[in-house]
Amino acid sequence: MKITFIIPIYNGMKFINKCLDSIINQSYDDWEIIIINDGSTDDSQLIVENYIKSHYNYKISLINTENNGHAIARNYGMEQASGEYIWFVDVDDYLYEKDSLAKVVKHLNDFNPDVLICSVYETDFNKRNKIWHYTNKAKMITIKDMPRLVFKQNWAWNKIVKRSFLKERNIIFDRIMMFEDIYYMMELYQQAQSIYITRDICYVYVKHDAALTASLSNFKTFPKALFFMFRTYLRIKLGFNK
Repeated sequence: MKITFIIPIYNGMKFINKCLDSIINQSYDDWEIIIINDGSTDDSQLIVENYIKSHYNYKISLINTENNGHAIARNYGMEQASGEYIWFVDVDDYLYEKDSLAKVVKHLNDFNPDVLICSVYETDFNKRNKIWHYTNKAKMITIKDMPRLVFKQNWAWNKIVKRSFLKERNIIFDRIMMFEDIYYMMELYQQAQSIYITRDICYVYVKHDAALTASLSNFKTFPKALFFMFRTYLRIKLGFNK
């Protein structure tokens, strides 16, 4: 089973090597990486080009675009993807351990879900660490079984999604600069027929002040996104989801 990793980059030169190393060092090797350089003004493009040259035997490709935001960058990646499942990875994050992908693929083979949600190890530059589990035991559900995921799991980076499902349902990221994950995940939840939640920790989320969502000025668009979450939750509870 082939997995496509899609990694958008905007001025991520400090993080890209660690992110890519965490993928190419996986024990499971049927994957491809699609990197979308979203108009970076630092040396991100040069670093990726050099990385690809020095790792020429790996399936890594680079797409350079103007700065259009993560949403459009991810959509570019989806258009080029050939894997059975897609995994969006943020450039400042990385996979947890060398067997993370093998664990994910085993669950995908065993259960064939539209969406898989893995547990997350959260860290920051002060080494304050947390582990986030989203279920007491591994289970296959629909969103009707656990509608609270709408509020607790509304980001894309620890979700592995079946590419044919995304294509058939025409699910893409909206062309917005903030909180694009929320709109994508609300659509995903309403459309998915099967969601597998594992307690395996497979993703490391690095929390830091430079993150786009950490800026208070960016939260002026949050009320609209929050309203959309509540609307989706009510549709699910009342049985109006798609």
